[in-house]
Amino acid sequence: MKTNYTRLPKEHPTRTMTHRVAGAVGVALLLMTGLAAAQDAPAVTPAVTPATANAKLPAKAVVQDGFLVHNTVDLGGHIVGISGSGSMYDTLVNIQSGPRVLGQTMTLRSVPGSKHTLFDSLTGFSNGFGGDPLNVVKLDFSKGKVYEFSGLWRRDRQYFDYDLFGNPNIPGGQSIPIGVNGSLGKYAWPQVLQSPEMFNTVRRMTDLDVTIFPLSKVTFHVGYSRNVFLGPRSIPGAYETAKTSMLFQEMENNITNEYRGGVDWKPLQQTMVSFEEVVNRYHNDSYFILNPNQYTVQEANGLPVSFGNWDSQTPYAASNCNTTSMVTPGVILTSASGSAGLPVVDPACSVISSYTRYQPTHILTPSELLRFQSSSIHNLAMNGIFRYTAATANLLSYNENFQGLDGAIRTEAYTGSGSARRQNVGIDFGATYQLTQKFSFSDQFDFSNVRIPGTGTFSGVSESIPAAAIAAKQETINYAGVLTPGVVAIVGQAPNGLPLPNYLGTRILRNNASVTWDITPRAMLTVTYHYGTRFIGQKVAAYAGTPSVLTFPVTNVNIDTNGGIANIALRPTNHWNINGTFEAYYSNNAFTPVGARQTEIYRVHSSWKPKAWASFATSYIDTEHHNNTNNITPGTAPEQGPLQHVDHSRVFGLSANLAPSEHYSFDFSYGYSDVYTSTNMCYLNGATPTLPGTAVVNSAGQPALCPGVFVRGSTTLLSSWGPTKDFMDAPTQYASASLLVSPNKAIQANLGYTISAVSGNQFFNDARQVNGSLQSAYQSPFVHVAWTVHPDWIFKADYNYYGYGEGGPSGAPLCSTTTSLTAIVVPCNSPSLAPYPTGLTEPSSGLTAPRNFHANLVTLSMHYEF
Repeated sequence: MKTNYTRLPKEHPTRTMTHRVAGAVGVALLLMTGLAAAQDAPAVTPAVTPATANAKLPAKAVVQDGFLVHNTVDLGGHIVGISGSGSMYDTLVNIQSGPRVLGQTMTLRSVPGSKHTLFDSLTGFSNGFGGDPLNVVKLDFSKGKVYEFSGLWRRDRQYFDYDLFGNPNIPGGQSIPIGVNGSLGKYAWPQVLQSPEMFNTVRRMTDLDVTIFPLSKVTFHVGYSRNVFLGPRSIPGAYETAKTSMLFQEMENNITNEYRGGVDWKPLQQTMVSFEEVVNRYHNDSYFILNPNQYTVQEANGLPVSFGNWDSQTPYAASNCNTTSMVTPGVILTSASGSAGLPVVDPACSVISSYTRYQPTHILTPSELLRFQSSSIHNLAMNGIFRYTAATANLLSYNENFQGLDGAIRTEAYTGSGSARRQNVGIDFGATYQLTQKFSFSDQFDFSNVRIPGTGTFSGVSESIPAAAIAAKQETINYAGVLTPGVVAIVGQAPNGLPLPNYLGTRILRNNASVTWDITPRAMLTVTYHYGTRFIGQKVAAYAGTPSVLTFPVTNVNIDTNGGIANIALRPTNHWNINGTFEAYYSNNAFTPVGARQTEIYRVHSSWKPKAWASFATSYIDTEHHNNTNNITPGTAPEQGPLQHVDHSRVFGLSANLAPSEHYSFDFSYGYSDVYTSTNMCYLNGATPTLPGTAVVNSAGQPALCPGVFVRGSTTLLSSWGPTKDFMDAPTQYASASLLVSPNKAIQANLGYTISAVSGNQFFNDARQVNGSLQSAYQSPFVHVAWTVHPDWIFKADYNYYGYGEGGPSGAPLCSTTTSLTAIVVPCNSPSLAPYPTGLTEPSSGLTAPRNFHANLVTLSMHYEF
């Protein structure tokens, strides 16, 4: 599968352009070097005048028009060489060749005694302009006690194509014969070699804030933020339209505008009351079309069409055609190439000629916030916030249109609209009271009540070929007669376009009561009791029987949580600090099957500074979640329980910084994390006589099948393997080391190495699945050199190597081509399964394009101060 938006012209120049850019950067640096050398060369110069003094390169800030002025600029460019997967390089790095404005700063500060009308201080900086994926501009200025202004603009380009993500693992080499008995050749059934979930999007974010009278008793502040999210995205359909699964291209168009205004009142020296109004407007005007790369065949008149079923494991078959109306019965593709250079499909076969979906959604969220904080009362500190939100969401008009041929159906159209409200009342209050010199008591109370009522109304219509035309064998895409209108039932919606109201509400209350004891000047103990309760209520409306009977099945869930926290802080010496925390919580219920009922958290942090030039730090965090609930619903299959869900996240880190001399220093850091989750499960095996599926066996080595397997719809065919443990484990090690060397004031060098390596594993419910990034390493050695040829002029050269690679073959250990009580289970790399691919017989990339790459990135730049 190809895509038509994986590259942008400016981000991937041609090889000729790269050579020209590299040459231009080299010539520019050569000229700058000559100018710097000429400047440092001794020469007879005339007397210094104010004009020549200003022309001289300044080594520090100068006074101009009553300001201390200091500016810097970093000019240069990147030279990039990539081998391997360009898509993975763009996903992880995405820095391309070309000239850049790498950085720029400016500073203006008022000279004492001078007066200025607009501002007394101004600072700004920017970076990355000219093609880098991340750009930032920040500007701040102020006028004494009158006002303060802060502005921030960011641009963030995101490219993603990890081709194993969401991939259906379609084997290669499958084809459809063209013409009778393949007399005109074969059409290769598309193998998905890229991620169906991929995007090349950009965000532009703006934040503006103004504070009026910042040091007065009454302070006003206003602000504005804008977030624009644009770009193309490939996305698989979440449901089937016209009996086919489609791969969509979504054109993202999301805009958020936020307006803020507030006032702060400081009636006492240590008390402040604030009111703020925040209005957020969100517009989603994205639309969907059929991915243009899906138009792989055409009709006889040259109309490009798609087979759909992009994730089908088997090629398009004659069963997808109206065989009685086919020009040549049994032949799907009648010609090897038409006017558009694509194979010609029989007009009686189901295809997609056009698909569009547009669902503009607008959300208005006004919120009022009242805050206060005070420590004016002796031994008592308090803070709190009250917030209220009344939001409205409107799906203005839903329009979805399909054109093509699906059996007798030629067109389908869905229309609708919807609206919802969100009301939220929240209160947070915290207070700390110093009981004695060594004992203090604090309490933190949080409350939130959210109600979300909403209503959706949808209807569907279709046009199909009339029965008379079908009988006359005219059931084709080019039938030109009058079509028969019809009504399409919409799964999960009300019949005949009737409104379907729903409701979700949740109420959360949490309280932490703590006592702190300063045991000694070097030891402190804090003990906290935690109580929380959460209520979740749902009313999911449904029409039962006739359309006039509307029922409201209600689901109410109550979750009560009790727990405790113990924290101890120690300072054994003046240079050594230790902090440890233990938390334990128990809930009497869980909202989701994998929601935690038991939680334990362990934290330990330590820092040691034996010398002024040496510091060490280490930390460990372990978070454990458990849910041993038997998730069995009355009247359902026993395979739904027990769950025995477990997950944990364990993170360990240590770092060292050594700087014994101004001429050299050393930094080192190491991190280890292990994220693990497992849950009992049964699964659909998907095995066919020509397609192996993952198998499991019981303790006796016999095929293990799920209990209640026949309830899936069959009374004779077993279709599930299990029960087994679904798990994923991702132990990751990270290391970084760097050495800074500065033999003199003119030369500074920094060289180092970073690596992130994962050695994980998972349960493979697809026999062709591989571990991918769970067995991978990403490393980057780097070198940075800076040469100060003049106090205002520095040349810099940076080299970065980026290397990404994945491990060897991996996959399910046991496979079978059937599911039955007498199924034959063999190792997945058994010769008896050949030539069908499994994870143990595929390359590490699986049935997708390889993802390994390495890249060399050289950045040359000049830093100039003026």
